[in-house]
Amino acid sequence: MHEWTLAEAIVESLNSFVEQNGRKKVLEVEILYGEMMELDTDILSYAIEELVKGTVLEGAKFSLKEEKALFKCNACGATWDFETAHKMLSHEFGILEEPSGARESPLHFIPDLAQALLKCPRCGSRDFEAISGKGIRVARMVLGR
Repeated sequence: MHEWTLAEAIVESLNSFVEQNGRKKVLEVEILYGEMMELDTDILSYAIEELVKGTVLEGAKFSLKEEKALFKCNACGATWDFETAHKMLSHEFGILEEPSGARESPLHFIPDLAQALLKCPRCGSRDFEAISGKGIRVARMVLGR
């Protein structure tokens, strides 16, 4: 589960930033993650909650917000969303949804695989870009004294 690895990276980065800036307390942290990562936010939240214990981040309010994925074809200008991309993956590579409705495509582990696995649904070109919904970042942090 790469959610734990992501949580470790988030907590380590935040702790480092806060300490380098001479702060003693973090009040709030908003994390924006891309839809293509197909994260289990319950696991990510739990991992963060466990990893912040005993750090300057303990007690901070963490919120996770999903950034919807959007793709744009450089050949014909068409745009499509992650649902369309996931249907394409399911059709071409036999990726099935689990009975719970959960989806876990190869993009869950390596979002950059989109360039190799997807193509424009209008013209079939593989020359496209992921405009949004790909990575993870700290969108906002409120520091205390």
